[in-house]
Amino acid sequence: MRDIDPITVRPACENDLQPLIGLLEEIMAHHAFPPPPRDALTSVLRRILDSPDHVFLVATSPEGVIGACSLIFTLSTWSAALVCEVQDVVVAVRCRATGVGRALLASAEREARDRNCARLFLSAESENLSGHAFYRSLGLREKAVLHFERDLTAGDHAPPSSSTRRS
Repeated sequence: MRDIDPITVRPACENDLQPLIGLLEEIMAHHAFPPPPRDALTSVLRRILDSPDHVFLVATSPEGVIGACSLIFTLSTWSAALVCEVQDVVVAVRCRATGVGRALLASAEREARDRNCARLFLSAESENLSGHAFYRSLGLREKAVLHFERDLTAGDHAPPSSSTRRS
């Protein structure tokens, strides 16, 4: 595919909510992940837009919003500095391999550098091999870690116990 020109990357605003929801639903469907209800997703996106520790970037072309990524800024004890986590990197299927993802991540890195972040990092699903190749092509280094999580919305609220303590 040919690169899209021009691509503009900017912080998202209230008018971008519906296109952002569409992109997020598209990527969640691609990963066979059921999206949250639209009203819940809208509420979270509004909170992100209002947060000084988050930036949601959107990539636009003359046809509208065609990509996005979320930046979360937090202090790291390992870096003893501010770091930037990139989440929700998504490019509309029809616009992939056209420079949109590259423009988004270049803007994400500029934003992180402007805030004096020590590191920029992101996670990618293990089966997302094309994503891995793309991130490597941008000079991001792979760091092997395992990601563990617990669904806190599930009915089981107690962590499993390997042994019972007796007093």
